[in-house]
Amino acid sequence: QPPDLNIHLGDSLQWGTRGRGGAIEFGELVEVPTDEPHNPLGIPRTLLLQDSFPQLLAQIFDYAGRPELPTSEADLLAVLSLPTPADGAAAINLYRRFREYIASGRNHVWQWYIANLVQPLRLTNMPVSRLVGNPPWVVYNAMANDRQDTFRERAQDRGLWAGRHLATQNDLAATFVTTCVDFYLKTGGKFGFVLPYAALRARHWQHFRSGDWSLRQDAERGTHVDLSKDAWDFSQVNAPPFPQANSSVIFGTKVRADRQRPRLKPLGRVRQQTGSGVTTRMAWDEVKPLLSHTYRKEYPVAPSPAYADAFRNGATLFPQSLVVFERPLSRALGVVYFRTNQAKGAWRSTERDGQVEERFLKPALFSRLLLPFGTTGHSWVIAPISEDVAEVLRTFPQGADVQQFNMYWSSANADYAQIKSPKSPASLAERIDLFGNFSAQLRNSNGFKTVYNASGSNLTAAVVSSDVVTSHNTYWAGCNDPASNYYLASVFNAGCLGEFFKEGCRASDRDFMLLPVQNLPIPAYDPGNEHHANLAAQSQLAHARVAALVAERQSAGQRITRNDVLSDAEMLPILASIDESVRAILPDFCD
Repeated sequence: QPPDLNIHLGDSLQWGTRGRGGAIEFGELVEVPTDEPHNPLGIPRTLLLQDSFPQLLAQIFDYAGRPELPTSEADLLAVLSLPTPADGAAAINLYRRFREYIASGRNHVWQWYIANLVQPLRLTNMPVSRLVGNPPWVVYNAMANDRQDTFRERAQDRGLWAGRHLATQNDLAATFVTTCVDFYLKTGGKFGFVLPYAALRARHWQHFRSGDWSLRQDAERGTHVDLSKDAWDFSQVNAPPFPQANSSVIFGTKVRADRQRPRLKPLGRVRQQTGSGVTTRMAWDEVKPLLSHTYRKEYPVAPSPAYADAFRNGATLFPQSLVVFERPLSRALGVVYFRTNQAKGAWRSTERDGQVEERFLKPALFSRLLLPFGTTGHSWVIAPISEDVAEVLRTFPQGADVQQFNMYWSSANADYAQIKSPKSPASLAERIDLFGNFSAQLRNSNGFKTVYNASGSNLTAAVVSSDVVTSHNTYWAGCNDPASNYYLASVFNAGCLGEFFKEGCRASDRDFMLLPVQNLPIPAYDPGNEHHANLAAQSQLAHARVAALVAERQSAGQRITRNDVLSDAEMLPILASIDESVRAILPDFCD
């Protein structure tokens, strides 16, 4: 039976301290850091591990702050009745330091600071056989700046850090679980943690799912876990038994690791839990009868050798009230007149009438405008587009015919600077070109690009002109050969892959992100392959038919939906031919 450890204010991850994995060194004398870098508090290990240590700490602090109590150190030792001289000397040292802190007005948190810092340390020395928890879910870009560097360092220590475009999605929950299992669980002990849905599928959780949670500097001792016990997916439960949206539960066992590393047992089958009538106030015994489950189909996922690194996220066209409008109000002498889109939150009521030279406008594509093999139209984005290839976006362009734009952009930048959050990019141009996602599209000179939605119920793709700027809720790639773009659109829209995209390419219950090309080994387009050539040809036919359907519906004042496209009589033989060719090149992934 482990002692009752009150660490609700403690730093379970031991960040900001030193030693293995960031933990305090646990030798015969434990040194607790203070605000004096070279003057830590020394506490003997024997004293720290006593069950009565929290009470003892409170008693010493109480004596140090109450002058009416005996202040003789001999009297204090008699009251504390400690077993060894070393423990007594440590207690007197704490007493003296507390008196200094209290006298200098620093008495508010020291007792709690020390107790909370050493409580996880005590648990490290007496690990338990079971760990159950609901760790904090905090992604990198939601952390305070002073925590981001430490988090990245700790995640890198365990091989958990996913870099490049995945960096902002790294989740504290993964580092929390691996650290707690390493520090606080016995070898052979079992654990279960409530985690984000992404833990089951997302690429930035891939190393976590491997079961190798060793520190890089401690590989010989290592921390390995067996994750082969069924995990639970609660994304289809209404409402989920845990208050966070789209949760999962992962179970595991800590296994012994040495120089002869055991064969890792990564994440096993996933139970897809379904049910309704669940409320967050129910006990598990009440929830369990309301649930049933099936097992998710597993696919032999692998990245596309040709396209895994070709796609990138679209541009952050925000705030729309400053940079986006739906259609021009009028045109005259090369100048376009418009009213920008409405916005919510802090940007509410910042929409405006404006006019700029036509060369500072680009067609803009949002995922809401995507159809299979086409679009319902496009919006317009206003941007400081430069003709200089080396600097395709400038805060304020120079040259002739820029006066109207610079007047508008100056006003928009002033409002942006006044309303933006402190962590947002300094200028509006930097905002829309976050991570270079706008300027990269201006440099795409391939003529066409394939675009698909970043999230949604179904994956939807279309080939559009390279002149179109796609938004952050899409992913795009511009291939050198136009036929390659049409080929990719056929693969993404293939009905026979619909179930795979839903089950095998989700970073959350709705997000696809880059998984359609990271989990599906789409071969490079080969014009000499009859199935590849057929997919490109059928895609071109499909795009022509969808463009005609959109024109027909819009001329009649009607909207067109995904179902309208997929049920169109002329589209059915095209879709059937696409499915036949996709089944031939990707048989293991089709229904």
